[in-house]
Amino acid sequence: MLTALVLTWGNLVVNYYMDETSSHTRPSYYRIPEKRPLMKEHVKGIMITWWVYRMSYVAALCFVKLSILYFFKSIASHRTLRHVVNGTIAFVGVYSLGATIAAAFQCRKPSDAWNTDAYFAQFDTTPSPDAPKTQCYDPTIYFMFTAALNLFSDVIILLIPIPTLLSLSVPLRRRLALVAIFSVGMLAIVASSVRMRVMTLWAASPWNSAIYGADLLLWGQVETNSGIISASVPFLRLLFKRRERVERLASGRKVVEIGSPRVGRKPQLEPLEMDTVLLFPKTAHAHDEIEHEHEHENEKDEEAQRGWKPFITVPASLGERSWDSTRAVPTSPKTLA
Repeated sequence: MLTALVLTWGNLVVNYYMDETSSHTRPSYYRIPEKRPLMKEHVKGIMITWWVYRMSYVAALCFVKLSILYFFKSIASHRTLRHVVNGTIAFVGVYSLGATIAAAFQCRKPSDAWNTDAYFAQFDTTPSPDAPKTQCYDPTIYFMFTAALNLFSDVIILLIPIPTLLSLSVPLRRRLALVAIFSVGMLAIVASSVRMRVMTLWAASPWNSAIYGADLLLWGQVETNSGIISASVPFLRLLFKRRERVERLASGRKVVEIGSPRVGRKPQLEPLEMDTVLLFPKTAHAHDEIEHEHEHENEKDEEAQRGWKPFITVPASLGERSWDSTRAVPTSPKTLA
């Protein structure tokens, strides 16, 4: 997911640079040969960023989907579900690799992808004999093909966890809540569908490609970010989860004696050992408080069983040995007489 996030931010930088260079050009000037030299360098920058964007966009979507699929794989318990996830991982990886290679070699000579003279020649009413000859495939076919595969894989990824969530042995309300959480991936599907619609407008003509290019980039950015959000939603609950109340239960065993602790009376039953269960993790502060309380309770129990308390007060500054040496031994009234 970190790689997908870095690539998505990289797409944002590419889109910003493309928008910045596009602001120095006017699509209406593309048809005027006299105006073309004034914006040739800016158009070249736009074409280079388009070439980079085609590869970075596919790579970002690939890593977003792989992160979601590997999360599904880590929680998949059924063999059939694991096979489906592994097959989807292979499908996404293979077509993303193929799309990246196809984007890098749009032209037989890669530098022809940002040849401004060949680009301006598309806007001429009558082809010029001096126009450079390039061997490149139509990028519209590439964009439509990758968009269709992305939409198909988005639907598959959305449907993979639904059967497992519905079969959980939890209340229906909780199952529906889990389905709703994982269905946030619908945002990516909606963004991908809108992007395909914009792409049809963009691919209608070279003139439309200059007009709708910014919208195409915008919805591509929405699609990748929606995928990251949908992949992160199941873990966002940890950020907003209220702090649990620390249970004041001691770890280990606690001895509880049934009967009165008065002197001369034996316990009626044997000590009953009770296991304590730690429901929530204890903080270090809470653990120290619990240990201190149990030590204090054990001291009280020992003193109650002996039936007396020391009647000579010793300053707290004295050590334990001084306490033991100055503690008086109780005597009977006859001895005192």
